[in-house]
Amino acid sequence: MKNDLIINKPEAQQRGQRIAQGLLTVGFWVLFLSLLRPLLALVGWLIGIHLFTHEMIEKDGGRVLIRTLCDYGLVVLLLAIVLRSWAWYNHRRFAGKDQRRKTLPPIPLEVVARYHQVDPSALSLWQKDRCLYVRHSTEGKVLEVQSSEPPPWGVDASSVTVVQCPLFGSCGGHEAESIVAPQPPGM
Repeated sequence: MKNDLIINKPEAQQRGQRIAQGLLTVGFWVLFLSLLRPLLALVGWLIGIHLFTHEMIEKDGGRVLIRTLCDYGLVVLLLAIVLRSWAWYNHRRFAGKDQRRKTLPPIPLEVVARYHQVDPSALSLWQKDRCLYVRHSTEGKVLEVQSSEPPPWGVDASSVTVVQCPLFGSCGGHEAESIVAPQPPGM
C-alpha cells in the first residue's frame, strides 16, 4: 500500500462533474495553445510549414507580436509597481511595531461574571476546561454549564424547556427544573 498525498478517485465524482471538469480542461488547453500560436507558427515554419511566412510576413504578424509583447510587459510592470508600492506602504506603516492591529485590553473576570450573572470562581474554572456544554435562555443568559460529558438533555432532544430561577441566586424554596422533550420518531 502506497502513501500517496494526492487522492485520485474519479469514480467518486458525479457524471456532470467529470464532464464539466473535462470541458474546463479542454477549454484552458485551447486558450493556452492560442497564446502560444506565434511560437507554434515558428516551430511549424522551421519544420517546413509555410504558416509562419503567411502570419508573420504577409499579415505583418511580427509587428503585432512585438506590440503584444510590449503590452504584456507594461501590464507586468504595472502590476509589479502596484505590488511593490503596497509592500513599501505596509513596511513604512508597520515597521517596528509588534502588531498591526490594536488589541482591546482584557476584560476582568469579575466584569464578565457580573454581565452573565454567574459566580466568578465558577467562571475561572470554566475557562480552564477544554470542552463545555452551555445552555442559554432565549435572552442569551447562561442557564446551565456542564463539563466533559454529553449534555443532560441528550442529543435526541428536540427542545428543552427550563423553569428556573437565576443560576446562582436563591430560588425561594423552589429548585430549578429542566423538562426535556424527546425528539418525535421519524425526525
